[in-house]
Amino acid sequence: RMTPMRRIETALLIDDAAAFRTTLQLALRRRGVQARTAATVDEGMFALDDAPVDLIVLDNRMPFGDGMSALGRFRARCPESVILMLTGYGDIPLAVQAVRSGADALLTKPIDADALLAEVEAVRAQPRRSNHLPPVITSLNLEAIEREAIGAAMRQTGGVVAQAAKVLGIDRRTLQRKLRRSV
Repeated sequence: RMTPMRRIETALLIDDAAAFRTTLQLALRRRGVQARTAATVDEGMFALDDAPVDLIVLDNRMPFGDGMSALGRFRARCPESVILMLTGYGDIPLAVQAVRSGADALLTKPIDADALLAEVEAVRAQPRRSNHLPPVITSLNLEAIEREAIGAAMRQTGGVVAQAAKVLGIDRRTLQRKLRRSV
């Protein structure tokens, strides 16, 4: 039985880029989300002492501790929160590593508040693993992994092939060939 999803009310944005962090914070606040910010992983962990949040947005590359290595700590601290990792460049191995480490999704920067909140809703619409551990991979079928990654990129970009190719870090024509082959 599905319970109605409540909207995201609180967020913690952890990014070393002050301008990006502040811009996203203000945009989320305009959409009714109480957004707090932190410039480092440690500041982010400290901010969670005050109150848990519905959404954690974590930059991958930061000085004084990268987001990837801190994902497990954030997931353990806030098991019910949606955790989105941000990166300046997206690739499939990085996305797989982020999800295995505790992120719900990997998004490429720049991203606006509406796209971020749309991704949150897409994550929340999926059934949640009760133990929050990475799924056990029973097969390393490269074609299946590639299909899954392409499908996720297409959903994330609303079906725009050029944007999906950018998210995947491949040429648009290559993605079009792969899409034709999988149909």
